[in-house]
Amino acid sequence: MKINEKFALFYGIMLGDGCISKIGSCSFISISCNFHSDRPFVKRILPLLTEIRGKKVKAYDRIKYGKIEIIFSDKPLFNHLKKLGFPVGKKGPTLSILKEFKFYMKQVTQGFLATDGCVIVINNNETVYPRIEFSSISKQLLEQFRSYIISCGINCNVYLSHKKNSKWHPKYRLQINGKKNLVAFKEKIGFINPKHQQKYEDYINNRIVIEMFKKETEG
Repeated sequence: MKINEKFALFYGIMLGDGCISKIGSCSFISISCNFHSDRPFVKRILPLLTEIRGKKVKAYDRIKYGKIEIIFSDKPLFNHLKKLGFPVGKKGPTLSILKEFKFYMKQVTQGFLATDGCVIVINNNETVYPRIEFSSISKQLLEQFRSYIISCGINCNVYLSHKKNSKWHPKYRLQINGKKNLVAFKEKIGFINPKHQQKYEDYINNRIVIEMFKKETEG
């Protein structure tokens, strides 16, 4: 399984909401998506996954849990990901991007944002601006993304968003603030999740801003 643009995109998606696990003799690969907002994204990536493994891949609605789950058993792909250092089971705070993907950081970044990131619009004392966010318990992973994004001429920073407690690792957030950086991200890296592309278009065309102030006026 050659590391190329398509595999790098898959790898980025796995770094976000992907998991590999062993149950008995079965080697599973799964990706969890939001039931309410990610259906167009799921439809977009199913052909990619089918191409990578050479077999059809299906998605399953998990209404009770509010998610769409893509899950399949594939020992060769499982072993390949494991050989590349992808953790079996839960991903921990040492998760990072392997050097083998250094020439495909655009695709890895697209995949990670699509699953473990968001595009939001902030209203800070009537100053409205967009923000792209990446979230992870692995600070070193976000610092790798930060280095790449800065190399594209886009300003960003990594912050501690949730402190460690008895149950959870600390969580970190990479933030890309402002319209200039949003446009630069769209042009130089791009969005593969349709909901992020839609949020971008809504902001650029002022639909979000108008709606935000309309709700505040009505409230």
